[in-house]
Amino acid sequence: MRMYYISRIAGAASVAGLAAASIFAIERARADFAFRSNSPDAVRLAPGNTEYLMFRALQIEYDGGDPRPLWERAAELNPLNSAPRIALGLNAEVRGDFASAEKWLLEAARADHQFEPRWTLANFYFRRENSGQFWKWMRAALEVSYGDRRPAFELCWRMSGQPEQILARAIPERPEVLAAYLGWLLETGRPRAIAPVAMKIASIPGDRPLLLAADDALLAAGDGANALSLWRAMGFAAPAGVFRGNFEPGAIGHGFDWRLNALSGVTHTDIDAPRAMHRIDFDGREPESCELLGQMLLLEKGRRYRLRWNASITGIASPGGFEWRVGEARAAASGGAGELEFIAPAEIADLKLLYQRPPGHARADGRLELWEVHLEPRI
Repeated sequence: MRMYYISRIAGAASVAGLAAASIFAIERARADFAFRSNSPDAVRLAPGNTEYLMFRALQIEYDGGDPRPLWERAAELNPLNSAPRIALGLNAEVRGDFASAEKWLLEAARADHQFEPRWTLANFYFRRENSGQFWKWMRAALEVSYGDRRPAFELCWRMSGQPEQILARAIPERPEVLAAYLGWLLETGRPRAIAPVAMKIASIPGDRPLLLAADDALLAAGDGANALSLWRAMGFAAPAGVFRGNFEPGAIGHGFDWRLNALSGVTHTDIDAPRAMHRIDFDGREPESCELLGQMLLLEKGRRYRLRWNASITGIASPGGFEWRVGEARAAASGGAGELEFIAPAEIADLKLLYQRPPGHARADGRLELWEVHLEPRI
């Protein structure tokens, strides 16, 4: 008999438990339905759900009410949730209560060590013109950053136009952040800031195409010293006169190497046998005036130099349209051996091979071959 009553009691308890679970599930479902229907009843039905609290706070704020009690309740319920703390901090800032704003935002960063709280603090200190705290939190944000970092870099340059300060105080030694920053510098045209960032990447080692693009940008800006340092850091030999003057194998196409312009009707080919040379084929569709190839030269400004080359022109009725040029100095690139003497206009000079259709003649339709392009200083 005793076992009978115990069994009845256990069964009743089980039924009660199932009933309670069923009621909870029903209430949870009602709350979820209310939440999905944008109904404020979600908070009443599930007062401990911080997601519902945050959504209801957003509705109240949108309607012009005061959402702070709900944010504070959400913050109290979830000590590790930065969202209500960030909301309270930004709300306090808008109201001019900067002390409370800072308190809430710092609390958000203590609760959550991810990007959003740190980024929010960096922006807060930027608006407060507090550079010391701005650099601290910007660096902390970039330490854990991901995705598009361009807004962070832009904010750094709005705080300071000093590239050395930005690199030292905001940019962490994370290869992916350094690479993103260098890409942004190239994209936004800030050549003065490129070299130290690129050298950091080169020592990691880093992204070779990105570093070559950086070297091109340094040369275009006339920064030969840093372009050479980066070139050597990438493992290339320092250019002595013309780099790959025989067009031997190992084309790089950037930095101090030959750059070949992609043009309609023009085909470039490096030949290594029976002798190393560069072949340019024309099919008559090339532009009337164009740069065929070029190379940046490291020179001693004011010193006299002599450029020498050998060329062969076949199948072109009027070969007089080819010309070497360095600064204002120029010389026709006809068949056979040729030379051009010039005085270096700067420490960096652009050597170019140009084509200009001669007046009264058809466009070139044939072949130009070049080899033994050398540069030597004159006494």
